[in-house]
Amino acid sequence: MEATRCFLAVRISSDVRRRAEKLMKKLSAAETDVKWVESENLHITTNFLGDVTGQDVVDISRKTIEIAAEHAPFELEMFGTGAFPDVDNPRTLWVGASTGAEQLISLQEDLTENLAAIGFPPDSRKKYHPHLTLGRLKRVGGKIDDLQALLAENAQLSIGQCHVKEVCIFASKLDRTGPKFTLIGRGTLG
Repeated sequence: MEATRCFLAVRISSDVRRRAEKLMKKLSAAETDVKWVESENLHITTNFLGDVTGQDVVDISRKTIEIAAEHAPFELEMFGTGAFPDVDNPRTLWVGASTGAEQLISLQEDLTENLAAIGFPPDSRKKYHPHLTLGRLKRVGGKIDDLQALLAENAQLSIGQCHVKEVCIFASKLDRTGPKFTLIGRGTLG
């Protein structure tokens, strides 16, 4: 049976998407070698599941529906720029979360615990940090100081709010033009 690469995520509003695009354009002025996330692929990952089979998708869907129903819908503000592992050594550029981050973390923790119970252990290497990935540096160099300055300049920038009302299950397929995400399930909050 062929496996499908899957992850769980929260979608962003069209307003946040437009503002994220503007921010990426502003950050691209640094002329660093960044692979920017395609607009249609912008999302907030809660759980990366890796390769799963057909029956796994059914089990993941059931758990996602069950856990999502236990959490009330909430507002999530996307706020402040940063980088992983940190701004001094940027590899992944992101916008963080402020208002509503606690609710998203609680949802992610419940999903993680319940998915682990059906055979999808969490990535124990890192603590969950809610964020919207904007881009990944292909290589560090060039005008990295300019990029760091732009990140600092936008560290207190709000790019808007999203009404979080569902958790989506996406299949991811990589092709020559980049990743393509397909919605394969969802769990409605509260």
